[in-house]
Amino acid sequence: MTLGRYDYERRYRKRLRAGVIKFMLLAALVLGVGLFSYQMGIEQLKGRDVTLREEIATLSRQKAELELLASQMQHAARTAEARVGELEGRLQREVPTGDLAKLAQLVSERLKGGLDANRLAFVISQAQVPRNCQPTDTKRFTLSTPLLKGGARGVTFSNGTVTVTGEGQSAHNGQGNAESWFDPGQPVTIRITGIGGKGTTVSGVLPLHQSLVVDNSEYRFTIAAAQRSFVEVTADRCAYP
Repeated sequence: MTLGRYDYERRYRKRLRAGVIKFMLLAALVLGVGLFSYQMGIEQLKGRDVTLREEIATLSRQKAELELLASQMQHAARTAEARVGELEGRLQREVPTGDLAKLAQLVSERLKGGLDANRLAFVISQAQVPRNCQPTDTKRFTLSTPLLKGGARGVTFSNGTVTVTGEGQSAHNGQGNAESWFDPGQPVTIRITGIGGKGTTVSGVLPLHQSLVVDNSEYRFTIAAAQRSFVEVTADRCAYP
């Protein structure tokens, strides 16, 4: 009877140990699976973190590029606005409007019609508010050249108040020889002298225009080429001022 009880206890303890071992093995298995899952989760989180960091770096770089592009576009827009303002101001300053536009159109038509630009400029320069002027006086004289220097050459106006003289370059014939008369296609020099020595000089290709104030009168001269050797001087005398 005692032996049967001993066998029973021995078998019980044996089953108990087997159960404990199985439990421990199961617990170890569960723990191993848990640790493996945890480690896998850690690795996935690390991979996700790297991916997110790369995406953040890419987005940051794209943001910087877009900010730079926006800044460049703003600068270009400001430059364009300034250029437009400059062009608008220049347009207002340089493109004639109103009466000035009408005059510009009229001048253009006259030039296209063959009117000499110097003559047109003189006519425009003479246009002014009516003044107290004497009738126009026109005279002519022989212009001095390197081969034609002798004698008194010039004209006077207002009873000798103003004297006009001048000199030019010799013309050349077909053989290239110098002539005594001046060449109207070359620059000439005109001297206008008033009483008391006050005077002025003008040089260039004819026609030329010059003025001189003597006492209380203003003399305006137009000097143009006339017949061979001659220049024609037209004088306007007006009260000054």
